[in-house]
Parts: sequence; structure tokens; C-alpha cells
Amino acid sequence: MPIYDTEERYNKILNGLYPPKCTSGIAPIDKWMTTPDMGHIIASCYNRVVVLLTLPEMGGVCETYFPIRSAPPLNPHSNIMFLCLISDHYLHVILKEDCPLPPSCKEWMNNKIGEAEKWHFVFLDRQHAFNELMSKEPKPPKKPT
Repeated sequence: MPIYDTEERYNKILNGLYPPKCTSGIAPIDKWMTTPDMGHIIASCYNRVVVLLTLPEMGGVCETYFPIRSAPPLNPHSNIMFLCLISDHYLHVILKEDCPLPPSCKEWMNNKIGEAEKWHFVFLDRQHAFNELMSKEPKPPKKPT
């Protein structure tokens, strides 16, 4: 509840987790995943890191979601779920091992419990690499592409 601020928002998210009553195969809008809300749930449910990648022009923020209550497994780097938001759709993408990761979301930083804090330290170097990449000015290509 503290993560979601209000009971109304909490209930909306909880309702979104239940399968739709209509089985047409198309999820109604109230069942669509919203990563700022669902990132923690997915990470905690599967005990794995969830990374959201978005484009700046879409107004989104790249964030890393860690499980809120559990410690990392022996090799937490091997089981990361990368999601890329394109328009109104999420794509599951596979990135190179040890690639840079965006910063942890603020809700996780404020609500992690006990051993869950270890997640942050395991991935600190990769998050630092991401911040360095994002601070550099993009260079235009030498040839038109």
C-alpha cells in the first residue's frame, strides 16, 4: 500500500492483475500493464530484475525494478527481464550480458525491506555505466544512415 499512495490506485492495480472476464483474446485497457505500477510486482513475483527501457521523446523514464522483499539469488545477472516500451506496447528484448542498467526506481529505494537492499549493491557498477552513457552528448553519424 505505501508504494501505491492511495487505496483507489492500489485497487486499480490489483484489479488489473486478474484475468479479464471476456475471453476474446484481447486485453481491455483496464488490464494493460503499467510498468511504474507493475514493475515491482513482476520483479517480486519472479525474484528477478525487471528493466524498463523507453525513448526520451515518449516522456518515459528508463528504470530498474528489484524485488522488494527478497535477497538476490546466487547469480542475479543471469535472469534479467528487459522490457522496451514502444508506443503503447511492451516488447521483451534480449540485451548483451553485463550491459549497463538504468537507475533503480525511487519507489523501490523507499520501500525495500531487509535483505532486498543487496540487489542495489550487486548492480551498482552497471547502473553507474548507464549514467555515464546517458551523460554523454550523442554524436551524429559520419554518413547518413
